[in-house]
Amino acid sequence: MLYIRKGQFNELTLNINNNAREEFATYTLVFTHAMSHEEKSYTISTSNPDEYFSNIRYCEIALNLETDDLNYLGQYSLEIFGNGVDLVYVGLAILVGTEEQENPFVEYISPNEIDENYIYIK
Repeated sequence: MLYIRKGQFNELTLNINNNAREEFATYTLVFTHAMSHEEKSYTISTSNPDEYFSNIRYCEIALNLETDDLNYLGQYSLEIFGNGVDLVYVGLAILVGTEEQENPFVEYISPNEIDENYIYIK
């Protein structure tokens, strides 16, 4: 599972070059939101060193969400296609908010939870 941050530059480390059986000129990353089914795709050129780096074990893809961001926080299915047609990676991605955004969850701890592990029967 990949964690990506909304509205920021993200570096993704993947093993798609191990799964690919041939050299690809581009990789297309297709994100599909789990709830809304909104689909958004990004094309990465393997000849651009600012977008793509690989060695024998893994590759790094630079995904810039500063200019073209995903719309919804939460879980996305991620499919990566070589040259737009050959499926080379299937996984999950979680889009989290920026560090400046508040935590969307409020944790409440009761002050009188001394015996919270006991079951009381009348």
